[in-house]
Amino acid sequence: MYVTVAMLKITLHDSALEFRLTLEGRLSGLWVQELEQCWKTASSTTHGRKTVLDLGEVDFVDPAGESLLARLHAQGVELVAVTPLIRAVLQEICRAPACGTVGKAGSTP
Repeated sequence: MYVTVAMLKITLHDSALEFRLTLEGRLSGLWVQELEQCWKTASSTTHGRKTVLDLGEVDFVDPAGESLLARLHAQGVELVAVTPLIRAVLQEICRAPACGTVGKAGSTP
């Protein structure tokens, strides 16, 4: 029997101008709660700086992940997507074609 375990790597980049969370993998299951906890902890230290969630290396988002992304977007977090799949997820979440930023993963828009 072969079992696949969903994984998500969350990397935090903290600079004077912005706070960036870079995700790699699948935003699903318990990883949604982990990202939310990371965001809650980090957001207390951003002090008005731009906050970016880089989804350039994300290949799947479950409904709970979509809900979290919608809440983060509503709180002013910039969502950055590269792949057509994740760009489509962001457009659905934001209900607007221009939602999110399209760019190279890891780049600063």
